[in-house]
Amino acid sequence: MKHFDICQWTDFARGVVPGPDRTAMDAHLSSQGCVRCRATLALVLRVVAVARAEDRYTPPEYVVRCVKAIGAVRRPQGIGFPGMIARLVYDSFRDPVPAGIRAQDRTSRHALYEAENYCLDLQLQHDRGTPLVTLMGQLTNRQDPDTSVAEAPILLMARKDVIAHAVSNPFGEFQLEYAPTRHLRLCVPLDPSGKGIEVSLDRLAGDEPPEPRPERLRRLRGRSARRRRK
Repeated sequence: MKHFDICQWTDFARGVVPGPDRTAMDAHLSSQGCVRCRATLALVLRVVAVARAEDRYTPPEYVVRCVKAIGAVRRPQGIGFPGMIARLVYDSFRDPVPAGIRAQDRTSRHALYEAENYCLDLQLQHDRGTPLVTLMGQLTNRQDPDTSVAEAPILLMARKDVIAHAVSNPFGEFQLEYAPTRHLRLCVPLDPSGKGIEVSLDRLAGDEPPEPRPERLRRLRGRSARRRRK
């Protein structure tokens, strides 16, 4: 019994086999009942079905924007990220810390940045003993608060490597988890050219909160008393 190879059965499944050959292949399956070729055709038909489904698939627009944004910020050396200047307008670590807060198992920090018409609200949380830091944020339009910044790509980078990414929800909110490292920056491209907001997180993630003033004074007085006793 003459068998047909997988290439011929692929053409058969795609409907591109010439008429005489197709008649012979149909007869091979029906009249001769070839089990081997039936199994080959069944496999090929599944592959063709998956390929046709993929060909009809259109990725969501936010996925396309995210991919374009990653490509824009990972340009060759010498081409910079055309970011807006982000100005720090609030940092919770500059506020006095109540006594006892430093003994908590969670370290958190809240910062607010402004860049042209946009406002970037960030909060970092790190539970002591855990390897990951949680970064939560919200991007809003200061001039038009009712206009949400939805489906914006959020990229967390260490030098030129994207170590975490997300897409903002309909309210401009997002959340990332990452392992602490150096040279961190948060990039938020706002158009296909890559222009957007860029914020360095090195200092934000690395600073310690200032000690409460009364506690610091007590420590300084204790040191002076020990020196006098010596």
